Amino acid sequence: MKKIVLRFGGYAGLFEFICFALTWLFIYLFNPNFEVQGYIGYVAIISPLIFIYFGIRYCRDRVNNGSISFLQALKVGLLIVIIPAISFAIVETVYVLVIDPKFYDNVYMKDMEQYRKTLPPAEFAIKLKEVRQALVLDKNPIYNFLMMILTIGALGIIISLISSLLLMRRVGKETVIV
Repeated sequence: MKKIVLRFGGYAGLFEFICFALTWLFIYLFNPNFEVQGYIGYVAIISPLIFIYFGIRYCRDRVNNGSISFLQALKVGLLIVIIPAISFAIVETVYVLVIDPKFYDNVYMKDMEQYRKTLPPAEFAIKLKEVRQALVLDKNPIYNFLMMILTIGALGIIISLISSLLLMRRVGKETVIV
């Protein structure tokens, strides 16, 4: 199982890096609006996690002779998630600290423009204070790194659960979910 986790986790981690690079290249070349950039970013974050499904399926079909329990599948999926979560956290933290240190300033400035248009002045003042506090946290490298691990980890847990449910199969039993 260790080989499977390292193999498919490595694929996911590498693909996470490639998606990150392609996302920023696309944004640099085509300069889509801020909302579209967000959607592209989320797709780039989630798409490498497809290797969780492939890793569980590989374990079921090639290692366990077509059989895997929900808990076995979940274990494989959760272990695979660790590698892309750390990969993304490293790449994203380096990006916001070294390559584009104004990244969070720009994001929060766009958010504040929207809040200014939609919130009454009293609520806007409260929101401004909250955003300033969040900005301080996001610029902390340790906090940023841990939040990125938790972000990918949470998405990976969801994908692992879904993949485990889809792929669990007991050969020789009447209940088969494929």
